Amino acid sequence: MIIHRRNRQKLVRKLRSCGRWMFIALGLSFILEYRLSALESAPSASPTAAAVFRQLLPIVLANRPSLGSVNAPIVVLEVSSFKCTHCRKFHETVFPKLIDRYINLGLVQWVVLNASDDPSEQFSRIFDIARCAHLQGKYWEMLDELFQVAHRAPSMLESLIAKNSHIERDELDMCLRERPTRNAVVADFSLYSRLKLKGTPTFLIWKMGANGQTIETSIAGSQTLDQFERVFDTLLKTP
Repeated sequence: MIIHRRNRQKLVRKLRSCGRWMFIALGLSFILEYRLSALESAPSASPTAAAVFRQLLPIVLANRPSLGSVNAPIVVLEVSSFKCTHCRKFHETVFPKLIDRYINLGLVQWVVLNASDDPSEQFSRIFDIARCAHLQGKYWEMLDELFQVAHRAPSMLESLIAKNSHIERDELDMCLRERPTRNAVVADFSLYSRLKLKGTPTFLIWKMGANGQTIETSIAGSQTLDQFERVFDTLLKTP
């Protein structure tokens, strides 16, 4: 086949043009592949100091009722019983102010362990109901009523709680029949025993120190707002 000289020059230019675009495409492909490879081989982000601090605490915070930021410098474990009158008074008078002044401001993460120094109370239906409310994400909405009905007869508890608009009755019934719910309550009472506390309410308090060490203190019994403010403010000023 004979190609005219002018047509041959056009063909050469086309081939050169195609080669240039192929080279660019190959280059872009190589860059993209390199970046994807770098992302895959890059180490995952290291845990934050706050996460490491929480992992070193003597109790597991996960799967418990909690309020506040997981990055807060102070962690409080409130050990509380629904049948404890001092616990109820604390939640009615002191706790709302702590929410406004410390928890909502990201200064304190508040975690709850519901148990009692009376081992027989672990069989009280109120603790199972509280666990189920937590699993529905309604623990805090139900808390006032849990305190109010805690002393009622077991046969009445479920019907009283079921009337609350925050709880889903079918889910509650199913949850109360499941073995993991009962196991979780038993585990909470076992933890209470291991902590060797002298009664409820007790507040175990940990502060994340700048040097990586954990500062630990506690507040026992019925205390005023001033007492909590003194402890929290002192810890927040401690490096």
